[in-house]
Amino acid sequence: MKILLVHTQHAIQRFGTGMYQKYLRYAPLTMPTLAALVPDELNAEIRVIDEMVEEIDFSWNPDIVGITAITSASPHAYEVARHFKKKGATIVMGGVHATLMTEEVLEHVDVAVKGYAEEVWPQILQDFQNGCLKRVYEMREYRPKLAVSPDRQFIQRSHYIACNTVEMSLGCNRKCDFCVAHRFHQKFHAKDVAQVIREIKAMPGKMVTFLDPNVAGDAQYAREFFTEFKKLKKMWVGCVTIDVINRPDLMDLMVASGAKGFLIGFESLDQEALDAANKGFSRVNDYQAAIKEFHRRGIVVQGSFVFGFETDDIHSCANTLDFVIKARIDLPQFTIYTPFPGTEAFSRLDKEGRILSRDWARYNGHEVVFMPKNMTPEQLKAGVDNVWKTAYSYGSIFKRLSDPPYLIKPILFLSNLNFRWFMQRVHGKRNILSPLPLVK
Repeated sequence: MKILLVHTQHAIQRFGTGMYQKYLRYAPLTMPTLAALVPDELNAEIRVIDEMVEEIDFSWNPDIVGITAITSASPHAYEVARHFKKKGATIVMGGVHATLMTEEVLEHVDVAVKGYAEEVWPQILQDFQNGCLKRVYEMREYRPKLAVSPDRQFIQRSHYIACNTVEMSLGCNRKCDFCVAHRFHQKFHAKDVAQVIREIKAMPGKMVTFLDPNVAGDAQYAREFFTEFKKLKKMWVGCVTIDVINRPDLMDLMVASGAKGFLIGFESLDQEALDAANKGFSRVNDYQAAIKEFHRRGIVVQGSFVFGFETDDIHSCANTLDFVIKARIDLPQFTIYTPFPGTEAFSRLDKEGRILSRDWARYNGHEVVFMPKNMTPEQLKAGVDNVWKTAYSYGSIFKRLSDPPYLIKPILFLSNLNFRWFMQRVHGKRNILSPLPLVK
């Protein structure tokens, strides 16, 4: 059996056309994990492709093709599926878009997978071999003891700044309106601590990057995990929510275990916007003090902000830009509010007649696909373009990186330069994205 596993990417991230250079890339684990789950008795020849770092070999003739795609990559994923389907391959598609838009996906592929595939992928392969494939597979209950570690031979380590990527948990217990994480799987599932620690021990190098939506999603589990991680004498970066600052004992443990960087979704400086998006646990009044405390503890901050909330107006971008520079956010990232299909946000805006495009490739966080409430689409796009341009001017970069901690600043400087290059091609004069036609 010949198996091809493809992590499809949008043109912004795709190798050859993408704007993400090495210092912005992290190694995804979905396909290396599925490779590890292929039953030995199938004696399969497996190829794994991450389109962020390499091109697909379209001359190959696999028997079965597994594809994962987020919404913005789904049109391209359908093209990949169409190519291999013409060659006689059976196509299986999973990921966020297949979970939220299953019926649409089934118009293009043979099998759709809803939610996580850890337990259903081996069954799919067995059913394929036995000629009894179903159209839809869904993992009903996650069982941590049955989880496997990714087969890391399929990760091209030299192509990523973050090659030692790990998942200690799956899912998210937050219900943010604009996020798809809780729609992908509605519960937080922690993996077996001992298994994840063994996985990390086997990795070369000192730095580990956690891909979890929130490494402190379960405080008790986080305490158990980082107590064990501390013994490894490694460093780590990962996603947290801002309210971790309210657990000083957990913060102490995380820092002692080797925490060096937090990715935090600040999203907005308007508390009303956060409350309306079910993100009231983030308190805007805590932002400045929290960032200062993280820096004091030797932790760099990558902060993400979203523009286009119902309370946003033409001043929101400028206000956020001032805050980002004043607070010395080491690596800021800005996106446009995107109502992904299959979410409550999309349904609400669709009912109000405010969806401007159903071209999923434009649902990439950098184009306006809906009608904002307090400004025009053009004003929102221009504001976000200016935030990127100014935040990644050389003057802003040096100012934002002027505070401690200094140990990791050389790498952060390179990441800032990569984001500057990205900004020039997606939000600057060299914009590679074509103007958005406002059609319903």
